[in-house]
Amino acid sequence: MRKLLAATLVALCVAPTARAADEASVALPAVSLNFTPNYIADAMGFWKELGLEVKLTQLGGIQAMNAMLSGSVEFSNSSLATIIRANIRGQKVLAIGTALDGIMQELVLSTAAAKAAGVTETSPIDKKAAALRGKKITVDSPNTLPHAMVRYVARKGGIDPEREITFASMQPEAAVAALKGGSVDGIAGGMPQTVQAVRDGLGILLASGVRGDFPELLPVSNNMIVTRPEFCEKKPSVCEKLMAGYAKAGTYMHEHPKESVEILKKRMAGMDEAVLAESFERILKWTPKSTRINEAVFPNSQEFMVAGGMLKAEEKLSSFKDIYTNKYTK
Repeated sequence: MRKLLAATLVALCVAPTARAADEASVALPAVSLNFTPNYIADAMGFWKELGLEVKLTQLGGIQAMNAMLSGSVEFSNSSLATIIRANIRGQKVLAIGTALDGIMQELVLSTAAAKAAGVTETSPIDKKAAALRGKKITVDSPNTLPHAMVRYVARKGGIDPEREITFASMQPEAAVAALKGGSVDGIAGGMPQTVQAVRDGLGILLASGVRGDFPELLPVSNNMIVTRPEFCEKKPSVCEKLMAGYAKAGTYMHEHPKESVEILKKRMAGMDEAVLAESFERILKWTPKSTRINEAVFPNSQEFMVAGGMLKAEEKLSSFKDIYTNKYTK
């Protein structure tokens, strides 16, 4: 009887502790190296160490942001452009930290088109941009960051992207196949598809934010952690633990690159190992160890959106103080 009573008392003491862990769900727009800190934090158990149970959910494109807005999930990983556009449209969202800086979009021009135009990766940007005249370029969908990047580059060569370039919407995997088959002249998007296309000799890297081709736009953030403004006020510990996990993941990536690639192999099953390793090395350059947000990224990103045709000049936000906070980062 005494043993049973003792066991009951222990169970009563342990049970609340087991239930004490905070919980959070995070939506990712795609399976992509852009979201590597999520995969590392999850695989290494960083969130669990901090007392936070995190569920990662993949929801294609803008669905990730929409799920967060509807309350289906608490957080999303979203581009700064998506965050700015949402707030302009009255959809109030709050960025509480950054997980990837830089411009992760790249533009690959087919080898044949580049040769015909007489351009190489080291040609002046205006000459490379002029090579886009009359070409057919793939993007994932209209008015996305890849689409904006092509428009931005084209205008550097005096080209009207709306009249002198044809855009074809297709998924990244299909885009590489289309480039190989010759049905398109170039692909705009992110790694690893751009890396794969160049390694396979299908084209040259005409323009690349990853490479640092647009210093005039820096600093800028590619991926921020976003939630509804009221959520962190109600559950500050969840937001603090979540961002602490991202910070630990960023540090781990820098200090353990080989181990990080091994973790990614499981997430990116079937990806060529050489492509994965090169893509990770390039993305690591833009992965911050600190998740604190630099306010300068907001006006820079907004100007890129205007120049890339994602936003009209008269729609620009005049202040960003209400759409981000560093309260939950260190």
